Amino acid sequence: AARQRLALLADRLPAAAGRPREITPLKDFALGLNAERTLVDGRSVRIGNAAQTLHPVAGQGLNLGLRDAHELVAALRHAADVDAALARVEWARSPDRWATIATTDFLARSFTWQLPGLGLARGLGLAALQQVAPARHWLARRMMFGSR
Repeated sequence: AARQRLALLADRLPAAAGRPREITPLKDFALGLNAERTLVDGRSVRIGNAAQTLHPVAGQGLNLGLRDAHELVAALRHAADVDAALARVEWARSPDRWATIATTDFLARSFTWQLPGLGLARGLGLAALQQVAPARHWLARRMMFGSR
């Protein structure tokens, strides 16, 4: 299996990347929610998976990490007081961060619930969302750009 993955990788990489010689074994881990209470710890800032690992719901972990990084850069760009700027980042990112964490966790868990009729209700809800463009666009903007 490792030899096959190595051959596939070598086939996909451009010649300029060189030829891979070895590949580590695949690893697996249980999906789940893990979140640090804060993004900022002194002058250390956790971004992306260092701050939280989310269920892989539509790339929301990536979107959240990008929003965190954007806010951090904006806060530090002209900051005279780094510690105050980091405190503002922590405060500013908290509502969007926790809303995204809660939403993705709820969505992932809701698809595991086995209540009678719930599958039909989910399907109807998704179909309704598909038909109501303003709601669909609001949700998409919210998931991409957060609660700006």
